[in-house]
Amino acid sequence: MKVAFGVSLSPGTPLLQEKDTRRFIDLAKMADDYGAEAVGTHDTAFIGGDAYVRATLIALGASRARVGLRPTNPLTREPQVMASFLASIDSLTGGRAFMDMASGDSAVLNIGYQVATRARIEDYVTCVRDLLAKGEATYQGRPQRVRWASTVTRQRIPIFVCAEGPKMLHLGGRIGDGVTAGTGLLPDVIKDTITRIHAGAREAGRDPADVDIWFTTRTSLDEDRGRAIQGVKASVSSILNHSMRFGLDGKHVPDELRDKIQEYVDGYELYDHVLHEGRNPKRMEALGLTSYALDRFALAGNASDWIERIERIAEAGARKIWVSLRATDMETQLHYMKILGGEIMSRFV
Repeated sequence: MKVAFGVSLSPGTPLLQEKDTRRFIDLAKMADDYGAEAVGTHDTAFIGGDAYVRATLIALGASRARVGLRPTNPLTREPQVMASFLASIDSLTGGRAFMDMASGDSAVLNIGYQVATRARIEDYVTCVRDLLAKGEATYQGRPQRVRWASTVTRQRIPIFVCAEGPKMLHLGGRIGDGVTAGTGLLPDVIKDTITRIHAGAREAGRDPADVDIWFTTRTSLDEDRGRAIQGVKASVSSILNHSMRFGLDGKHVPDELRDKIQEYVDGYELYDHVLHEGRNPKRMEALGLTSYALDRFALAGNASDWIERIERIAEAGARKIWVSLRATDMETQLHYMKILGGEIMSRFV
């Protein structure tokens, strides 16, 4: 069964160091050579480093895959700044830029803002599109202008809406060139996610087939299965909070876990976001939620484990997935990229 892969890259350390710059470009090239359809990087200054710098390095390494941010948000970058970045990456890559737009998490909450509303996301997406196509737009009632719009490689650069709840899935189907779903990897969740996105598309008079649907995973690849699972718990603890923070209704949460998940969300420690030894994974374990969260959101284990899980989720309808490599040094990431590309992706692309 054919599966498309997107690969998320980060330097593994808070800041990309000079000695690792060439290796980071090599990492992007490897993902591209192995057949990744897209290569992206997260946009949160809280976790570390500047996403625009990393995306530029990815563009230098990837000669075929789409290149962009996944995700960004409508609060920390003005639309004019974002449109200029997208135009620059699109020009640099010969028309391969993209952007994942989310409501905001660590990047937003750690500077004292509230996450973006659906209305603000739609306003932002419309503004960026208008700037790219026409050079003029409005955002939150303010004018936005650029002088370079006629020189952009494409007038429409794909913008994906990141969605974890029913209303965001509907919005993504209505306005997104695609949707990046963080709803989970369980079969009933996958099917419901696709149904809700298609409903949003139909409401807008669009052909649902025109909405490019991807599923994001929380991943850890290691020859040792136990070590891989241990390595993904912090990431899973973050999405368990993020996907449930605005309510549990319509999210396929088992009745017996609702109170525990709500308690977990209510006590989530933002400063410990994705810390391996942080309080969030420990609270998730203490509340008896780890097994459920891993089953719903994680792709973790050795190459054989990955292949088996990918086959199952592809059968359920998730045939475009985002994966990542989690390691604290570039050498280890390069090692696991070889396994990801040579042993796993090669089975599906």
